[in-house]
Amino acid sequence: MPERATWASKAGFVLASAGAAVGLGAIWKFPWLAGSNGGAVFVIPYVILSLTLGFVFLTAEITLGYMGRGSIVTTMRKLGGSKWVPAGYLGVVTGLLVLSFYSVIGGWTIAYLVDAILGRGLVTSQAELGARFGALSGDPLLAVGYQALFLTLTAGVVALKVSKGIERLSRILMPALFILMLILIVRGLTLPGASEGLSYLFAWKPEAFTWQSLYQALGFTFFSLCVGCGCMMTYGSYLPQGSRILKSCAQIVGLTTAASILGALMVMPAVFAFHLDPAAGHLRHDAGDFRSAPVWRTVRCGVLCLPHVRGAHELGLDAGTGYRVPCR
Repeated sequence: MPERATWASKAGFVLASAGAAVGLGAIWKFPWLAGSNGGAVFVIPYVILSLTLGFVFLTAEITLGYMGRGSIVTTMRKLGGSKWVPAGYLGVVTGLLVLSFYSVIGGWTIAYLVDAILGRGLVTSQAELGARFGALSGDPLLAVGYQALFLTLTAGVVALKVSKGIERLSRILMPALFILMLILIVRGLTLPGASEGLSYLFAWKPEAFTWQSLYQALGFTFFSLCVGCGCMMTYGSYLPQGSRILKSCAQIVGLTTAASILGALMVMPAVFAFHLDPAAGHLRHDAGDFRSAPVWRTVRCGVLCLPHVRGAHELGLDAGTGYRVPCR
């Protein structure tokens, strides 16, 4: 049996693991959760839970992968016996389900990147922004085509294996992500009305915090660290012998927690500056039409809103004078 590949460096492993954990939840779900559950009285328990329980469970999962030296199914069979194999396959199915919706949004991202390259990324018309997103998401051929392109690129990275594919790309894209977030945060905080977004996020509102809020903070802790689905177990299986797992896990937790806070600072000030609905970040169970569901409107708001954080200045638009971005 050929020797299992390993990460080329600790930094590469940490950045790749943080990249696997940081996602839509950090940018869209956390800002709404924080604002609607008491602001600072939600953020503080989330940070504490991430640094304690989250760190422990992340360390445990990565350690299991390190010991199993294989996929989640192989690790479950090797360390727990055949009775744990179904749990391994459940992790595989979970990964496929996550890929099914991430690939759609990844396709949208490529489409907007193409627009930016072709000079169509910055427009002054609200109607044109809404029509562009509607045309993209409503055209099956276009949406599926970009989704297929995203999946092809993803497969290409995976085919290059750990060190030459995932690690090499993560060492470029993760720092780039944080740099872009910082640029958008600085620009967003300069918009009129941005202070209302900061107040929504971090004001001390103990009356809004409930036991359900604590439960949501705990759930988001596991979600934001990608714990429980087997991804981190698989990443851990590629660690070289003698790796310092505790230190690496502490760095991963630090990066993912920081990404959530930065995501909130990137989104909410802009949401308030452009008079969007900050409560549109959750999914009601009674939502009928998918396109009318708040989670859909949240993604749509983000796609339409974030370009204006940069574009408001370039177009001479004042977010405090009633300029509105359509999100319904």
